[in-house]
Amino acid sequence: MRDDRINRELARFDVDPARGFLPPDDPLDRLPAPWAAWDRLGMDLSGLIATGQLHDEMDRLPPLDADDLQTEPELRRAMLLLSVFGNAYVFCSAEPAMRLPSRLCHAWSSVAERLDRPMIIAHASIVLHNWRRIDATGPIAADNLRTLQCFRGGPDEEWFYLLTAEIEATGAAALPALTGIRLGLEHDDHTRLVDDLECIADTIKKMTRVLNRMEERCRHAVFYHRIRPFLSGWPEPGVVYEGVQADPVRLHGGSAAQSSLLNAFDAGLSVPHEHPGTRPFLQAMRHYMPPRHRAFLQWLEAGPSLRDVVERDSRGAAAYDACIDALVAFRKTHQQITIRYITGQAPDRSDAVGTGGTDYADFLRRTRVETSDRRLH
Repeated sequence: MRDDRINRELARFDVDPARGFLPPDDPLDRLPAPWAAWDRLGMDLSGLIATGQLHDEMDRLPPLDADDLQTEPELRRAMLLLSVFGNAYVFCSAEPAMRLPSRLCHAWSSVAERLDRPMIIAHASIVLHNWRRIDATGPIAADNLRTLQCFRGGPDEEWFYLLTAEIEATGAAALPALTGIRLGLEHDDHTRLVDDLECIADTIKKMTRVLNRMEERCRHAVFYHRIRPFLSGWPEPGVVYEGVQADPVRLHGGSAAQSSLLNAFDAGLSVPHEHPGTRPFLQAMRHYMPPRHRAFLQWLEAGPSLRDVVERDSRGAAAYDACIDALVAFRKTHQQITIRYITGQAPDRSDAVGTGGTDYADFLRRTRVETSDRRLH
């Protein structure tokens, strides 16, 4: 009965009980035949970037009506391709292109509007919807995955996306527990509270072990110089979407802060981020998430405070603190790795900003401190 209630709540927010925020079915690796030109451009993209032909090729792209795309998987596949095309068009040359061609923008606008997401590369596309399994019966783990789409391509870029997808898959085990806690608090039923908290702490520790593998196959310099530029947000004063938006638009690039999974731990464990250096950015990042995932975070936050409940129970408090410790350790690991990938490679401190456009080191430090401060004992 309890599991049924949990699964109904998860389904309401398009969260899979086994895969979490990853799609319940493996992403499409191609679109229907009328959109074959998009798939071909995706396959040729790295070569077109390398030879400087991308702008000309995209300007020749036949106009297609994205309104005829029918299913959610088709829209997700189209959003992945069009977002990659858009970021590649802006950043494939030494100087960013500040205008995107109308034939790309019309289709992209249609897809983005139906998915209720901004027109730029985001975690949802480049991680959640950008993988296929080598062994179709095997796990969603980086060693059993290949990307569907890259910018420049190569093993480093693939590993960066695929290991992040494995973190999402690993963290999925905690989402039924977070949902069970939320339902239990709502109905004043704490019988499974400690078990759920122990599951959450164990899951975060597993995520940290996966994260620690990032440097196995993604080299620092390759990330900084070849991958990171294409994941960036639009430079000032913004990019014009021809035929769609006459005024320049500024948007953030892909960021781990757009992961609904990491935000779900904060929401479910009563970890607010109120500092001016964290809250505005984290709230802005929710706009880049799939809308029902955003709603899930809001639902978790709207429940009674878990911290206030466990504070009165020694076993609950100890299990809660174990979750906080695990989340702090994950954030510390993420911060240390990111410093090696960005600060360690940047020619100047002023260049050491995250793909989301933030002073990432200060942001990550503050989120870690805000998490640690929630410890009860």
